[in-house]
Amino acid sequence: MIQGLYAITPSGLEENDLLTKTEVLLKEGVKLIQYRDKILDKKTFQETAHALLKLTKKYGAKLVINDHVEICLEISADGFHLGLEDYSSEGNVELLKKNKEFISKNLICGLSCKWNKELVVNPPEKEIKWTYLAVGSFYPSNTKSTISETNENVKRKFLSYTDKPLVAIGGINKKNIGEVRSLGYSCFALSEALFKNPEHVLNEYKRL
Repeated sequence: MIQGLYAITPSGLEENDLLTKTEVLLKEGVKLIQYRDKILDKKTFQETAHALLKLTKKYGAKLVINDHVEICLEISADGFHLGLEDYSSEGNVELLKKNKEFISKNLICGLSCKWNKELVVNPPEKEIKWTYLAVGSFYPSNTKSTISETNENVKRKFLSYTDKPLVAIGGINKKNIGEVRSLGYSCFALSEALFKNPEHVLNEYKRL
């Protein structure tokens, strides 16, 4: 079930710092981690992803790999998250075709849709079915360059465009998560807001 806090790792953290902070979040009860780092080379990314997978398994959580379908498959992670350009790349298309039966049966598959109504209504599903769709940015964000949507009616309306779970993403924190929840969203992707000070986050966010 895609709901609650969805922790997305910030780029640029040293591996030990990343693992330490991720373990704190897992101990707190976060059940969904997305490994995202736009800086690392592929070899280092894979090594760190494998270390994160060991941690998530220890705490009964799920690890989703951002961008790299091949690394997800190689380390037996729980799923992957793609932007439309990543999904359409020749390498990923071939991987998805080759492994689509396994992926459909076993993996969490997430697609970034920004505020693209047509993409939410009709996501590309020739090869795989998406488990969830991510929409945003909800607020200005250091992580997401997408322009944030300011009209609450637009944000609420997106929930009616699909039966798939929608993950709210972009600039969400303790000050505004209540607003996002009031719109009808039930899964919230946070990065810096969780990793900057991961202690006691679950209890703090449950009270909001």
